[in-house]
Amino acid sequence: MQALALSTPLELLDELKRKVRALHQLQFQVLEIVGTLDQQGAAETLGYKDLVEVFKHALRWDPKTSRRKLAQAKALCPTVTPSGAPVEPALPLAAAAMAAGELSEDHVDVVAEAMAGLPAVAEVHLVEYAQLHEPRSAKAFCKELAYRLDQDGPEPGDAEPVQPRNVVRRQWKSGRYHLFADVDAETGAKLDALIDPLAKPEPGDLRFAPEREGDAFCEVIDLAMCAGHDHISGGERVQLTVTLDYDKLRAGIGTARLDNGEQIPMHQVRKIACDAAVIPMLLGTRSQVHDVGRKTRTINAGLRRILVARDKGCTFPGCTRPPSHCEAHHVRHWSNGGETNLANLALLCRRHHDLVHHSDWRLQMEGGVPTFRPPAFVDPHRRPRHNPIHAVA
Repeated sequence: MQALALSTPLELLDELKRKVRALHQLQFQVLEIVGTLDQQGAAETLGYKDLVEVFKHALRWDPKTSRRKLAQAKALCPTVTPSGAPVEPALPLAAAAMAAGELSEDHVDVVAEAMAGLPAVAEVHLVEYAQLHEPRSAKAFCKELAYRLDQDGPEPGDAEPVQPRNVVRRQWKSGRYHLFADVDAETGAKLDALIDPLAKPEPGDLRFAPEREGDAFCEVIDLAMCAGHDHISGGERVQLTVTLDYDKLRAGIGTARLDNGEQIPMHQVRKIACDAAVIPMLLGTRSQVHDVGRKTRTINAGLRRILVARDKGCTFPGCTRPPSHCEAHHVRHWSNGGETNLANLALLCRRHHDLVHHSDWRLQMEGGVPTFRPPAFVDPHRRPRHNPIHAVA
């Protein structure tokens, strides 16, 4: 303990990384034993109905833990057919990565869940991403990859998708009003667009996120009560950004992307367009029309829209925050001569905006794409990283 107290933060981080890597390797070895016990029919040999009961008594594992271990073992460990022929594991790349200490059990759960609906070739992309990011971000990447592999959606001749029902349950209980809603993606995105700006924490705000969002929801109700039918805030209707391929819109196939990353079918896009102000944007390599130059540090509405269309959310590697949670960051600081134009701007959520300003993370534009180089303690080679979660294939 005394030796640790005398170590520097970077030395402690290096030691922690070694320990965690060894822990992941040990967890894989545990799964290998679990898988072998399962293959040998150990439960029946010991007089038990299944291994869950065995582990309850021998290891004091909860049934949930045992089932998780068994599922992971089935995905990561090789098996043998009744004739004795070896069978490769269902997820060989994830198995190799965990055996090397590069993936945790939580990462394995994310990869296994995603691969249940993806072709085998997708595993290499999922594992590569999971080796660099936390499980929550890896889950978002899995969802994005699944969309890219099937972004055409149903064939034009297929039956029109059934519109899901919108359900709201309301109940008074002990002087409180309980509300549950299960609504379509379009409505959910609109509600997010209303609540998010009102729920941002202010300096010194001690409320947790659910409480801030609850107060914001109450404020939205107040605004709706005071507003007319056509105006909800600041004299303008709520804006909802939908990004789509024009040719697919004409053909009526595929899906479009809402600014929170969700996908909606084209028939819903057509419905939205019937009662919305449509702002077309042609995305190309030239951005002169949208440049503000050196006249002002702030960005205008047109430039903000094109920035959102390009980045689709926080550009920091692995971040899932949507555009409504983001601020425009000058890659080359405005105070150092950086211009306010698309080539010098990137969307960052507040947390990562602060990180870029106060840490050794470095952001630069490469080929028109925001590119990050991590500190040496994250990657000694400081290899460039992007955020593929918001990317469009």
